[in-house]
Amino acid sequence: MQRQIGLSWHRRITSSPLLLLKLAFVAILPFLILQIVVHNKASHQTDVYLRNLDRTHSQPAAPVVKSDFLATQKKDWDPSNSAGIGMDQLKQLSFPHGTFFFGVDSHQMKIPESEIFDPSASWLPFQRELLEDDGDGTEEINVEEEKKRCKSYDFDFPDENMPLRRRRLFYGALISDDSREVIKATSMEQYNIFHTVSLIESNKTHNLTPKKWRFFGTNEAAKELSWLYQVYGPKTRVSMDYYAPSLEKGKERAMYLDRYQREGHAYRWKFNGMRPDDVAIIGDLDETYSRDFLRALQICDVEQFRPGQDCKAPKVFASTLIFESSPECAWKGRRWFHPDAIIGECVDQIGDTRAHPPTKRNRWGSHGWRLDGYGYNGDYSEYEAEVLGPLNMKGQGPLWLPFEFREEEGGYQISKNDEWNSPTAYHFHNFFMSGEELRFKYSTYGHADPDAQDKTLRDLHGDGDVLLAVACAHGNHTFKGDNAESSFGSIPGSARPIYYMNEEARRARHS
Repeated sequence: MQRQIGLSWHRRITSSPLLLLKLAFVAILPFLILQIVVHNKASHQTDVYLRNLDRTHSQPAAPVVKSDFLATQKKDWDPSNSAGIGMDQLKQLSFPHGTFFFGVDSHQMKIPESEIFDPSASWLPFQRELLEDDGDGTEEINVEEEKKRCKSYDFDFPDENMPLRRRRLFYGALISDDSREVIKATSMEQYNIFHTVSLIESNKTHNLTPKKWRFFGTNEAAKELSWLYQVYGPKTRVSMDYYAPSLEKGKERAMYLDRYQREGHAYRWKFNGMRPDDVAIIGDLDETYSRDFLRALQICDVEQFRPGQDCKAPKVFASTLIFESSPECAWKGRRWFHPDAIIGECVDQIGDTRAHPPTKRNRWGSHGWRLDGYGYNGDYSEYEAEVLGPLNMKGQGPLWLPFEFREEEGGYQISKNDEWNSPTAYHFHNFFMSGEELRFKYSTYGHADPDAQDKTLRDLHGDGDVLLAVACAHGNHTFKGDNAESSFGSIPGSARPIYYMNEEARRARHS
């Protein structure tokens, strides 16, 4: 994948030939000097990087953002009146790629009485038993039960030198046209577990197609936000923040917007008081760790969560069961590998840059992919020589931007230690409510297909994801050599998403 940017620049001058020659010499002299200096001081990789960057991609001073940045933000908003609130009234942070606008969270917003509801009212008794496990005090922790849980994932249990407490979990995901169905499925698994849920909406898709704000500016948006702020449970602080990219369509690769947009999570976590000993989790909104595994991450002795990490390989990522459009349509023998969790001391804005100096990246110096040798694909050779060496340091890695949780190498995939290697997460892929929504996704997000609007559903996406869903809906669970589970009940292993343990919910989605 192309990870370096090469931008050309030119200037047209209409003047005499002699003046043109003089100006050309003056113009290129600084660049000749710069090339000599760079060549003597930096590696070949860094040399190429610097020579290819123009002035618009020089590294700006990083904004100094304190944890009390939102202290003067307007509180207790009534979402029924949000249509009269302008985006400029929100606290904001601007970067070369765009601007983040930070809204109030669910513990600050006044929800109209007519829109208050209790998500647990629809739970079945067995679901309630699984979900009412949110004791946070030491006296409420069942030590024997937690020891069994930790052992089931090959984790140790905290010894007498470690505090017996649940770690705080901070979650981040982008949100756009995700259906309520998928939000209900993931949020039930996560109910009252996270300290913070950071959601970020953009007014453009990945390929920079403009779109309307779903959660801002209208009465309908206010109602959507009121609902969203309640489904994760009253103990969780849910925030909806907004990202307006300043990129021009056609001048940036599509997936870079995804990477830039995720940067806002680290700032929200910081504003909400995240500490180095807390755990950060990045996922897509249609992914979730299983509830059992989330509880394990909170209390078990996880090697990657011990203090004093070098932050080179800090990830704990999932072995993820994939459902395609329906809980009755799951891939057989195929696993996804998100979400991803990292201890706070290795996270951008949370960890200590004195122990983990910044690395070099291919957009404006501090955004985008890490350069070769500066942590990309786990190679830190140039980082060791060019960044740590002058500081008389060695062995450390840089802090991780939120998008790097998903994109960079460095960690361990965990499945359950049983005869099925049961999954530790679920991916509810393409749980949209119509074919039009599905086509919009494939024509404007990720690796956009310009022909998506004209293709049949079964031909969308080259990996056969939609084809599996179409075949499964027609009762065909074997096609083109790929196999699907014959039903929700036929899935082997000891892990099932709690929301779809309800047969009525499965039937409603599959019909």
